[in-house]
Amino acid sequence: MGRDFGWALASVLSAGFAGLGRASAADMAVKARPIAPPVWTWTGSYVGINGGLIESNNNTLTNVGTDTGNGGLGSAINLGLIPIALTGFRNSGGMVGGTAGYNWQVNPNWVVGIEGDIDWVSEKRTFNTGFITVPGAVPVATAYSRELDWLGTLRGRVGYAVAPSLLVYGTGGLAVGQVQIGNQFICPTCGPPAFTETSTTNTNTSTAAGWTVGAGAEWKFAPAWSVKAECLYVDLGTHSSLITYTYGPTSTLRSSVHDTFKWRA
Repeated sequence: MGRDFGWALASVLSAGFAGLGRASAADMAVKARPIAPPVWTWTGSYVGINGGLIESNNNTLTNVGTDTGNGGLGSAINLGLIPIALTGFRNSGGMVGGTAGYNWQVNPNWVVGIEGDIDWVSEKRTFNTGFITVPGAVPVATAYSRELDWLGTLRGRVGYAVAPSLLVYGTGGLAVGQVQIGNQFICPTCGPPAFTETSTTNTNTSTAAGWTVGAGAEWKFAPAWSVKAECLYVDLGTHSSLITYTYGPTSTLRSSVHDTFKWRA
């Protein structure tokens, strides 16, 4: 394209200068060749950055207590001092990270590929029931937390090019993330007081593998540049935290939540 432009410019200048001497040279103007439109292809490797919003999809935490005697954590559940379940235990936040993948355009409309990403996540929720009292029992409170620290996926993609530069696709595959869940028993007037036993507070952190499925759309605004929007559903399984309280006999409280999330990028 550089040679064509230079040749056309020289021709026009020559015609202009020649026109000062001979009027017939005005017929010698030459047009530049038209610039060819970009050729769109989805085949090739890519890297990029991504970010978005993430929120928990399952928001119910359940408690199960056991006692080896009377008056422990299991009895507290039976009396209503500790809730059997917490609904609306929702957490949400933001995420940012990187992505890489490869696409194959198998025909003019269909595109298949593989994509991986990993993101730092800021998503945490804490909740304290406050002290609950019932006749004949000392006041009791419990506290809970859940958190997602990072999330990565490795997914296949199958897409359809509704236009040369616009792809809609479905995607699914493996999801891996670091999740935390914590619980605490609070009873300063129990005998012994709950704060005197470190086992009445616990946070369980684990790296969990699960699955993800979703859909999205990607637009090429230049041959080597694109933007996309997608929504993923992620399931990382059920996680729990166990605390114990010894008041002579030993009692336990296991708090559990099934971690599923919606990710919109």
